[in-house]
Amino acid sequence: MSSDIRFVPWQANITKEFFQAQFGDHLFAFVLINPEANLVHAGGETVRHLLQDKGVPRPVASTFEQIYQAISDPFGRVVHGQAPADIDGTFCIDESARPHVKTIQRECSLGSCKK
Repeated sequence: MSSDIRFVPWQANITKEFFQAQFGDHLFAFVLINPEANLVHAGGETVRHLLQDKGVPRPVASTFEQIYQAISDPFGRVVHGQAPADIDGTFCIDESARPHVKTIQRECSLGSCKK
């Protein structure tokens, strides 16, 4: 998975469309979309999955997940001007969000994404 990670800005139109289709709102959230597994990880789950994908042992990744949950609100307020949405967990990609995932894959390179 990590060899194909794309960082997509929260403000990008394709991000807005994905969040609207997946969660019913344009949330400010840290998510990891895994189209191959048909899953979206949100919040601390994103941190844990990213670290485990890099080979970090589960107990260490779980600790960082807990740290994320403790600091994400103040960090989001200071850096982005708002706290992330209170959404944490792993969800199946909603059928209405799937076309937006394909758009993200098509329009975003490994290092950047058009706004």
